[in-house]
Amino acid sequence: MELWVGAVVLGFLYAFMSMGVFITFRVYNFPDITVDGSFTTGAATCAALIVAGLHPALALLGALAVGMAAGAATGLIHTRLGVNGLLSGILVMTGLYSVNLHIMGRSNIPLLQHATLMSGLEGLNPGLPSEVWLILHLSLIMAGFWLLTTAFFKSDLGMAMRATGDNAVMAAANGVGVNRLTVFGLAVANGLVGVSGGVVAQYQGFADVTMGVGTIVVGLASVIIGESLLRVKSLYGQVLGAIVGSVVFRLMIAVALYLGLNPIDLKILTAAFVLLTLVLSRLTEGGRLRLPSLPALSRLGKRRALGLAALVAALGLGWWSGLAERAPSPALGQGKPLVAVLQLTDNGLLNITRESMLAELGRLGYVDGQNCRLRVDNAHGDMATVSLILDKFLQDDAAVVVTISTGATQAALKKIKDRPLIFATVANPFVIHAGKSETDHLPNVTGVYGWAPMDKTMAMVRRLFPGPLRVGAAWDPSQTNAVFNANNLKQAVASYPDMTFEGVTVAGSGEVHQAISSLVEKGVDILVMPSDNIIYSAFDAVVSAAKDTPIVINDVERLGDGALASLGHDYASSGREAAHLIDRVLQGENPKDIPFVRYGGLTIGLNLDVARRLKVKIPDDLLAQATDIYPPPPDAKAKPAPATAPAAKPKRLAIFWFADIPVLLESVRGVQDELAESGVLRERNIEVSLQSGQGDFPLAQSVAQNIARQDFDYVITVSTQALQLMANFNKTIPHVFGTVTDPYLAGVAKSPKEHQPNLTGLATFQPIEALFKTARQAFPNARRIGLAWNPGEASSEACTLLARRVAPKYGFELVETNVFSTADVQEAVNGLLQQGIDLFFTSGDNVMMATLETVAHMLRDKRVPLITNVCSDVERGAMLSVGAAYYYVGRATARLAMRVFAGENPKDIPIEDYVHESIFINEPLAKEFGLTWPEEVVRAADNVKKVGR
Repeated sequence: MELWVGAVVLGFLYAFMSMGVFITFRVYNFPDITVDGSFTTGAATCAALIVAGLHPALALLGALAVGMAAGAATGLIHTRLGVNGLLSGILVMTGLYSVNLHIMGRSNIPLLQHATLMSGLEGLNPGLPSEVWLILHLSLIMAGFWLLTTAFFKSDLGMAMRATGDNAVMAAANGVGVNRLTVFGLAVANGLVGVSGGVVAQYQGFADVTMGVGTIVVGLASVIIGESLLRVKSLYGQVLGAIVGSVVFRLMIAVALYLGLNPIDLKILTAAFVLLTLVLSRLTEGGRLRLPSLPALSRLGKRRALGLAALVAALGLGWWSGLAERAPSPALGQGKPLVAVLQLTDNGLLNITRESMLAELGRLGYVDGQNCRLRVDNAHGDMATVSLILDKFLQDDAAVVVTISTGATQAALKKIKDRPLIFATVANPFVIHAGKSETDHLPNVTGVYGWAPMDKTMAMVRRLFPGPLRVGAAWDPSQTNAVFNANNLKQAVASYPDMTFEGVTVAGSGEVHQAISSLVEKGVDILVMPSDNIIYSAFDAVVSAAKDTPIVINDVERLGDGALASLGHDYASSGREAAHLIDRVLQGENPKDIPFVRYGGLTIGLNLDVARRLKVKIPDDLLAQATDIYPPPPDAKAKPAPATAPAAKPKRLAIFWFADIPVLLESVRGVQDELAESGVLRERNIEVSLQSGQGDFPLAQSVAQNIARQDFDYVITVSTQALQLMANFNKTIPHVFGTVTDPYLAGVAKSPKEHQPNLTGLATFQPIEALFKTARQAFPNARRIGLAWNPGEASSEACTLLARRVAPKYGFELVETNVFSTADVQEAVNGLLQQGIDLFFTSGDNVMMATLETVAHMLRDKRVPLITNVCSDVERGAMLSVGAAYYYVGRATARLAMRVFAGENPKDIPIEDYVHESIFINEPLAKEFGLTWPEEVVRAADNVKKVGR
C-alpha cells in the first residue's frame, strides 16, 4: 500500500506546482521555464526558515513570497525590457541557481531534526498508518485549494487574467493593464511553485539545490494528462485537471515500478506518454477522429477513452521494457528476506561499492533466490524516483534497505523508520542527521562512511612539489559531499604558508573543460580534484584542458586516465563492510547496537608515465609507499624465496597508538619505561615495534591490519581508536590496552569480565565530575562552559555524555559544537566564544588535543580559562587540569601486559579501572587573568603535586 499511497501524496504535493504551470501554460500561453528555479527557491527558503526556528506553516509563506518574486522578475524582464518570454524564464532560472545557494548557505539543508508540517500532523495521528493519515489531510487541503482557485479565476481579477491570456489586444482595448497582469500572473504561478517546493522539502526531510531540475516537464505532463482524462470544459474541470494530472503522473511511475520497469526507462516512458496524449488530444479536436461506436466508449466519451488508452499503452510499454529484469514477486520468495538496494545514480565509485557489496554477500553465503532475495534499483539521479523506489521497497516488505550515496541515504532516513537501514559510501552521516556520533545514531540505522583525506592529499603534494604552489580545484556546489571535500581542501591548502588556492565551480559536465581551462589560464601550478561526481564523470575533459599541469585526484579508479597521483579510499572496502553489516542485521543484531564504520583501505597511486612526461621526480620514499603504480614498473620482479629457513626469531611486541599527541606519547613513554626498567624484554627475548596511526583513520586501519597480518606475539594499544581498530582486525593475538576512556562504549567489552577473549586492559575514565567540582570552587561566577568534540570518537562521546549529566549538578550550562578534523577547530572555538562562554572544556578528544596550543592561545586572547582532564595540558596553556597523569597510566598498562607475557590468558584478566588522579593549576596564567585561586584548590593542588612527584 505504501507505494500507491506515497504516489498519491507526492501527486498532491506537486499539484501546487502543476497549478502554477497551468496558469502560465494554459491561462497565459507563456512558456515559463522559471519553474525549474523557483521550485528549488521555495524549498531552500522554507528549509532555511525552519532551521532558523520559524514555524513550518509560516515558512511556507516565505516560500510563496520568494516564488512570487522570481515570477515577477521574469515578467518584468519580458514586459519592461522586451525580452522573449522563453529567454526571460531561462535567465531568471539560471540566476536562481546562485540565489538558492546563497539562501541555503550550502547545497543541502536536512530537516530530520526539525519540526515540519508532516511531523506536526503525525503528532495528532490517532493510530492510522502515517501516509494514510497524511493523505486524508491532503485530500481536504486539495479540495479547498481546488475550490478557492476556481473561485479566484471566476472573480473580476481572475477573468481579467484569463482575458489577457486569451487575447491581449482585446483585453487592452477594454482597459486591462496587460503588462501588469502578466507580471502578476507569473508571480502567482511561481508563488504556487515555491509553495510546492516548500511542502516537498518538508515531506522528504531536506532541501537540495538540484531538486528542481526537470520540474517544468513534470508540470506540463501533469497538466496535459489531466486535460486528456477530464473532458469537462468548465472552469472547475480545468482546474481539477491540473490536480488530477499530477496524481495520475505519480501513479503512472508507481505502476511502472510495480511492474518491474527499470528506473532508467522512466524518463522515456514519461516522454512517450506525454507525446501520446498530446497527439491524441490534437486528433480529437473538433471531433475529427471517428472511433468505433462501442457502447462502452460512448459512455466514456472519446477524449476520456483516448486518455485511458494512452495510459494503458504507456503502461504496456513499461511492462514490456521491464519484463526481462522484473524483480521476483514477493510470493515467489516467501520466507526469504528481501535485501533492497538503492543507488542514487551511475558513478564509478558507487558502482564499485555496489558490485563489491554484492560479491561479498555471495562470499558470505547469500544467494539470490535460494536463501534471500536481492533487489538493486538505480534512480539515475531523480529524487522523486528515489522516493517511489523506497515506497516500493516498503510495499515489498524489504527485510533490510541499503542505500548507496548521501542523497539516497538522506531520502531513506525520512521514509524508512520501521526496518533496518544500512548506508554505504556516505561522506559524513552526521551532517544529514543519521546520528550524532558513531554509536549515538538513529535506532534503525547503521552504515559505512568516510571522506577524502585532503590533509594527507596535500601532504603528498608537498612531497612531490616542495616549492611555492598555486593549487587549482573545481567542484559542483550542488553536491553536499563535493562542497564538504572542497572546504577541507581549502583548509588543507591554507595550512601551508607558501600555497595559495584558486577554485571554480561547475553546474554540469559540459562546463568542466572551460572551468579547468580558466584555472590553467590563471597560472595554477597543480590541479587537485576533490571527490565530485560531475568532475570525475568528465575526467577526460579535465585531462584535456589541463595540458601540462599535473593533476592529483582522490578517485583511485581514474589514476590511469591521466592523473599524476591519487590518494583516496578503496571504495570496494565500503561495499564489503556494508555486506558484513547486512549479514549482522540478518543474523539478528539490532542496528542501534552496531556503530557506524569508517572506510578502510587508504590507497596511494602514482602514474609513472605522466611523471615522465611532465618531468616530475617522485621521491623514493613516496614510491615505496605507493600501493598502486601505473603502469607497473617493467623491472619489477618477484623476490626469490630464501634458500634456507630463517633462524628462530624473538617474540615480537607491537605498541600501537592512534595519534602523535602529548597525552598518548606520554602514555607510550610510560609503557616503554616500565618495560625497560623491569628487564622483562631482555628476560623473555621480546623485540618492540613502535607504530603510530598519525591521527589518520585509514592509515591507522592499515597499521592495525598489518600488525594482525604479521602475526605479532603481543600487542599493546594506547587510545580508544587504536583499541577499536586492533580489536576489529585481531581476534587471536594477546592484546592489552591502556589510555582508553570507556572500553564498554567502544564495544570491546560488556563488563570487566565479559570482553573479547584475547584482550584485557585499563579503563581510564576522565574524572569529569571532579574537574567540574573544582571549577565551581575556582570560578564561582562562571555559568556557561563551551565544549567542542568529535562525534566520530567513542572516547570523546563518552566524556561528552558524562559532562552533560554532571554540568547541571554544579550549576553549569554546557554549550556544544562538533569538530571533525583539526581544520574545524578554529571556527568551532570562535563560534563558542561568540555565544558568551565563561569556561572552555575539553576531555578525551584527539582532534582537540592535537590543536590544544592554538585553542589555548585563542582563549587567552578572550580571557576565557581552559579546563581539561589531562594534567600535562597546564604546560600547553590550560588554566586548570584535574585528571590522570598518563605517564603512570602507561606504566600501569605495561605492568598488566607483563602478566600476559608471563603466560596468563587475557580472557581470565578482568578489565581494571585506573585513574591516577591529579590536580594541576596554572598560577602564572591565573595572575595574567587577574584571578586568585581559592585556598582549598591551592591546597589540593599542592598535595597532589607532591604525590605526583
